[in-house]
Amino acid sequence: MRKVCLPLIMVLLIVSSCRKEPLDQWNSTVLELRKDPLPVPDGDPYTREDLDRRVLDTLEGRNDFQWEWMDLKTIWSALQYNDHALAIGYQPSGVGNFQNQLASIDIQSDDYKQVHDALLTVILEEVKKVSGDTATIAGILIEDDPVLPIITIRTQEKVLLTRLYNIANVRYLEPLDYFPKVVLRSGSGCGGSLTPMNAIDYSIIAPGSLVPWNYSLAGIPAAWNYAQGQGITIGVIDAGISSAQSLLNTQFNSGFSSGRSLNIGYAYGTTAYTSCVHGTSMCGLAAGPRNTMNATTGVAYKANLNFVRACDDVVLTSSGERLGVKNALVYMGNTTNLRIISMSIGTPFSSSVLKDGVDYAYAKGKLIFAAAGTSYTWTSWYGVIYPAAYNSCIAVTGIRENGTTCSTCHDGSAVQFTVVMERTNDNDRNSLSLPPFNYAPTYVGGSSSATATSAGIAALVWSVKPAMTRDQLYYCIRNTAQYFPFMDAEHGYGKVNAMAAVNYAISHY
Repeated sequence: MRKVCLPLIMVLLIVSSCRKEPLDQWNSTVLELRKDPLPVPDGDPYTREDLDRRVLDTLEGRNDFQWEWMDLKTIWSALQYNDHALAIGYQPSGVGNFQNQLASIDIQSDDYKQVHDALLTVILEEVKKVSGDTATIAGILIEDDPVLPIITIRTQEKVLLTRLYNIANVRYLEPLDYFPKVVLRSGSGCGGSLTPMNAIDYSIIAPGSLVPWNYSLAGIPAAWNYAQGQGITIGVIDAGISSAQSLLNTQFNSGFSSGRSLNIGYAYGTTAYTSCVHGTSMCGLAAGPRNTMNATTGVAYKANLNFVRACDDVVLTSSGERLGVKNALVYMGNTTNLRIISMSIGTPFSSSVLKDGVDYAYAKGKLIFAAAGTSYTWTSWYGVIYPAAYNSCIAVTGIRENGTTCSTCHDGSAVQFTVVMERTNDNDRNSLSLPPFNYAPTYVGGSSSATATSAGIAALVWSVKPAMTRDQLYYCIRNTAQYFPFMDAEHGYGKVNAMAAVNYAISHY
């Protein structure tokens, strides 16, 4: 009996020792240990094929994906690919509902700074074990967020990952640069339409502008009799704009659109002007100028515009893009005169980094519109994408004239509003907006155009009663939408109506 028990006891001691590895290194007086610490993952990381299958099976099985649902080995495996970026969200001990406090957080305060510094100490300890005593935090640091409690580092180490996971002050660990190797190309949404413009898809108004055919179906021309977006600033976060489009440059503040401002910046790359000009058409829809150039006018053609490039294309696949969008949201959240944010970009995979950015801007009082999504082969079955699916965003999708979802648009229970932006019998004839250069309009579809149009409508309504709160503005749009007070399972409150919303604002506020 003694010969049987002794090896068993030895095995148990070995297993116990492995499980305690992260605990044996615990010496912090600031950080708390989780009540259920996990051991360091065994064996090798998953192959790329196995990892992708696990992630996509979760996405397909739950119609959603969040990293908090995945085990440590899956998270560690995801760090082996691309740029090995790990985002670490942190908080002091005893914090209640973190998201409700985002607007008032001061990460330089003692409680946040102590946690921040203690985490860097833990990270540096592990880095030195692998790379030697000369290793520094600067050697692996990607971003130390100056506003939000997020540290992003470059690592592939499973012991470090486990130690961080077992700290209760860590809100999340996100492999920020991992994206499944699916049939999805860089450049998504960047190419303009090649469909020749049909003469019945626009009308001409003074002083020489074109009105897209679908504007009247949203009550926009009628609303212009009362409001044009004056005094309201719309923020557009997108992939880039064309340096050759003068209507988003020297001609922006001209014609009937005189007396407003344009700001262009970037939170990704080195310039806002890129070959991916999806942002050109989105800015054109939301706030393009109404002047003599024979181009399409924007919905809120007297609104101010603040554009920030935050990504390569409309699908957020890299750590740089997710950090870029987060940083753009923080910037717009802190821009006091900016009231509305429009984002026609996204990803099927939930990102805590993106959520922090969205929740921060929302906590700062911004009304945030986000595209419900555009279908690709591998996600044609999928519902509303992120960040539109977050509660802090208003998810918008596009529909055809007959009320069905547009050919490439996502829908689902998270959708709140719709905009008609596609002909019933011709998928290629969508809304119209600014081209990359010159002035002849090009077709632009998907939930992207519906989102930018909705942001412009919000500016129209807010400009007629600028003292309204964000909630009051939202009620004006919601209470005059197609299905209110009911919600359709796929289209929410349905079609927005700019004229009805303006009238509601005038009569109620």
